[in-house]
Amino acid sequence: MKINQTTSSRPADASDGTPRSVAGAPAGPAAAPETAGVRVSPLAAQVREIGARLVEDHDDDIDTAKVDEIRQAIAEGRIKIDPSKIADGLLASLRELNGGA
Repeated sequence: MKINQTTSSRPADASDGTPRSVAGAPAGPAAAPETAGVRVSPLAAQVREIGARLVEDHDDDIDTAKVDEIRQAIAEGRIKIDPSKIADGLLASLRELNGGA
């Protein structure tokens, strides 16, 4: 699993960073922007906007200091991974999802 986010999944609407509009329609969440000759529905524009907000760096749910600390510990070999514990945990989860069978 890769923790570093090196690329953004947010496509650019225009080269200058401003959204394009279709036939004079107002640019914004309700507008249907045209990108490279392709019309994008208002719903697709809204999905793109939500996706852009999700990839912003101010996510309070992730303790980046803790992630960096764990990453460093793995790199230095201070964290030992026990594959049998991981396998046991996965099997227990599968049994639980399967109703205990």
